[in-house]
Amino acid sequence: MEEIYSEHELQPEEAAIQMVPRRVAERLMLCPVNATDGVLTVVMPDPDNLLAVDELSRMCSCKVRGIKAAPEVVRRCILRYYSDDAPDLISGTPAMPAVEDERQDAFATLVNEAPAVAVVNTLLEQAIAQRASDVHIEAQPNKVLVRFRVDGVMYDHQTLPLEYLPSIISRIKILCKTMDIAEKRLPQDGRFDGKFHSQVFDVRVSTVPSIYGETAVLRILPKTANLLRLRELGLSSGQLSVMEMLITRPYGMLLATGPTGSGKTTTLCACLAKVDRASKNVITIEDPVEYQIPRVTQIQIHPKSGLSFAVGLRHVLRQDPDVMMVGEIRDLETLVMAIQSSLTGHLVFSTLHCNDAASAPVRLADMGAESFLVASSLAAVVAQRLVRRVCTKCKEPYTPLPAVFEHLELPGDDGNQRFHGKGCQECRGTGYRGMVGVFEIMVVNDAIRAALVRKAPANEIRAIARENKMANLRDDGIRKAREGITTLEEVMRAVYLER
Repeated sequence: MEEIYSEHELQPEEAAIQMVPRRVAERLMLCPVNATDGVLTVVMPDPDNLLAVDELSRMCSCKVRGIKAAPEVVRRCILRYYSDDAPDLISGTPAMPAVEDERQDAFATLVNEAPAVAVVNTLLEQAIAQRASDVHIEAQPNKVLVRFRVDGVMYDHQTLPLEYLPSIISRIKILCKTMDIAEKRLPQDGRFDGKFHSQVFDVRVSTVPSIYGETAVLRILPKTANLLRLRELGLSSGQLSVMEMLITRPYGMLLATGPTGSGKTTTLCACLAKVDRASKNVITIEDPVEYQIPRVTQIQIHPKSGLSFAVGLRHVLRQDPDVMMVGEIRDLETLVMAIQSSLTGHLVFSTLHCNDAASAPVRLADMGAESFLVASSLAAVVAQRLVRRVCTKCKEPYTPLPAVFEHLELPGDDGNQRFHGKGCQECRGTGYRGMVGVFEIMVVNDAIRAALVRKAPANEIRAIARENKMANLRDDGIRKAREGITTLEEVMRAVYLER
């Protein structure tokens, strides 16, 4: 790419200079050189800055050709060829001074509106194409860092000029309709629908103020996601038999636990799809409704309208349900109603945030539920994590490092062949593509129920479950690595390794 090292090598045409106001040249960091045959040629540090090129092209109603020049060269050119009292050729008035107030911010937003539209659309399309679950737009000291979360792991996607951050954040807020674009000092939440290749996505937005500007996180949830069947989740044959037994229970409470994004809702919806929905009335209360299940009444909560999990559950009980799913137990009121429902002849599915299966009943007691009620109502707890699958396109045998075996307390040579992905275009060089669940299922038996009544700690409950041959998360992860589904390194990354 051509690079000009001295402004003396340039001979800008007066007509080209008049096409671009000085304030625009300074903000976009470019200097016009000539305008010929409908093409405006400019010098700029980064000719690949499509945002600046696109904005200038629209403003001047012509094509823009960028030539690379050092930043100091561009600055000297602007100082040399623009006089201090150069008029603003858009409005015919002197150039507006740089004033840091809300009016100037609003003006900058208007100037950047169309490039921001293109940037946000492009980022969402790229994120969906790369199967990203989250898009992070982060303000840095001198740039905007865009990161994608793909298969549970964060990757740097690209950087953008810092001056475009306000317009990008404003564009996202405008899409949400309920967010205030003038409010930059407080966190805000919102959502909007996006469409890509005829598929509709629910985009959840969260913005927070940081020391360098607002930061946004967009969670992308497909509205028409394919519902996985129970046997497709990654359960072992023994775990699958236990889950099928639990689903046929006439009453009781089944909890799925794990951190955000660990697939809890996917597991519960797979359970609902296995329920005999022809002879039973199945109702869900969710936030959001991620999977559409035939013959199931699905309710989307709306806290601003007063429809919370607790309110929804109260009214669902009047709908003659047999099986209910509550998206999440967040407060004592929802918990008490879920327990009462399970004790009065209903099968209740729900999710809870805690580390493992044994911690779930302790967490319920901490929320304020009576221990004897938890013991009577709780049928089972499923704890889970997601690990990345080995890419099938570049899968090959390998030997993990000795430190990996040592960390997992495994013999270095156990006779099992291990597999990993060497990296290919299909998996973007990571060696992984897609995710699979790692599970532990704690069925509440009489011994565990007695421990719950006497308010035993989680480690005692865990020990009782292990005596009953419960395979924990570590065991299941190591099994999947032995079968070539994932790697031991991935198990170390994603799973808490307690024996």
